[in-house]
Amino acid sequence: MFKGVFEHQLDDKNRLRIPSKFRKELTGEHGEKTYSFFRGMNKCICVMADDLLDDTITSLSEEGISESSPASTLFFGSIFSAEEDGQGRVVLPAALRKMAGIKKDVVTLGRGKRLEIWAAERYYEYLEGIDYDAELKKLGI
Repeated sequence: MFKGVFEHQLDDKNRLRIPSKFRKELTGEHGEKTYSFFRGMNKCICVMADDLLDDTITSLSEEGISESSPASTLFFGSIFSAEEDGQGRVVLPAALRKMAGIKKDVVTLGRGKRLEIWAAERYYEYLEGIDYDAELKKLGI
């Protein structure tokens, strides 16, 4: 399970290192890194291990042609497989970078079964509008 927040930056080639604490959770059964990026809510980029993402894709794939929703169209169209280089860096897809407004500074946030990658400025602006006490009460904490 992913938890915690890390601040970091893209390099000059738009590559990102997934924090090592999180990378362990993205490893397949044979030690390979198998994960994908997709568009999340609130203009962030989500990262999920492919085996978990495949479960979501399978359930969404069962909708009939006449039931096709704009949400599933957006979701399927935004999935990009991650390809790490030998040093554990991965290029963030340009379409997702643009959607998220990521230029240099990023925040990677653990959210249980997925990660969220935010433009740092957008993440901190989002947090400013949240009443922490009220949100904890909604969660029953």
